[in-house]
Amino acid sequence: MRKVASLMMIALFLGNCSADSDLAEILGPSISINLTFPENLSECTEGTLVSETESELTFLWEGIDRVQTYKMTLTNLNTSNIQEFESDEPQLNVILKRATPYSWSISSASSPNKIRSETWSFYNEGPGSESFVPSPATAISPANGASISATATTVNLRWNAEDRDDDIVGYDLYFGEDNDPALFESDLENDQFLGIPVVAGITYYWKVVTKDSQGNESVSPIFSFTVG
Repeated sequence: MRKVASLMMIALFLGNCSADSDLAEILGPSISINLTFPENLSECTEGTLVSETESELTFLWEGIDRVQTYKMTLTNLNTSNIQEFESDEPQLNVILKRATPYSWSISSASSPNKIRSETWSFYNEGPGSESFVPSPATAISPANGASISATATTVNLRWNAEDRDDDIVGYDLYFGEDNDPALFESDLENDQFLGIPVVAGITYYWKVVTKDSQGNESVSPIFSFTVG
C-alpha cells in the first residue's frame, strides 16, 4: 500500500513539472523578429517584372538562431486575401500583384504566438518604369573633319540623335574656335542650327548635348571642320 502511494506521488510530481514547463513556455518573454524589406508604409518599385500585372519581390528580415522555419503571413489589402508561406532562411521570394497594397508579418512556424514580428504594410508598384539615355548625337554636316568652301561665310550645322524612349525634348549646342567649345545656344528644339557666321582659314569645333523628358542627357564627341 505504501509502495503504491509513493508511485502515485511521483506520477503527480512529474505531471506537475510538465504542466509547469508548458506554463513557463507560455508565460516566458516573447521574442521579436525585425522586418527589413520592403519597408513599412513604403511605395515599392523593386522586384523583377513577371508580367504586366505581376512582379516578384524578395522579402527580408533579421534571422533568429532558435528559429528553424519562418512563416510569412501576407495579406492583399484590396481583397483581404491571406496567404501563408514558409522559409528556412530569413528571406523569401513572392510573386505579387502590381499596383496593389499588402501587409506582411513573420513568425516562427513552431511558436507563432511567442516569436513574431510587427505587421508592416507597403504598396507594390512593381518595377519602376525604364528610362533610356539618348544616344550621343552624330554629325551629319559638316562631316567631322570636313573642309568646307573657303568662300563660305556661314555654316549650317546638322546632327542626328536617337532615344529608345523617343522622348528627346531639346539640344544644347557648343561651338567655337576652341577645341573645347563654349555653349553657343541652349534648348534647341530642332536637330540643326543654320546660318552660323564663319571665316576662311579657321578650324571650328562643335558638340551637342541631347536631353530627354526624364532629365537624361548625353554628350556627343567634339566635331570639327575647317573653312577653306
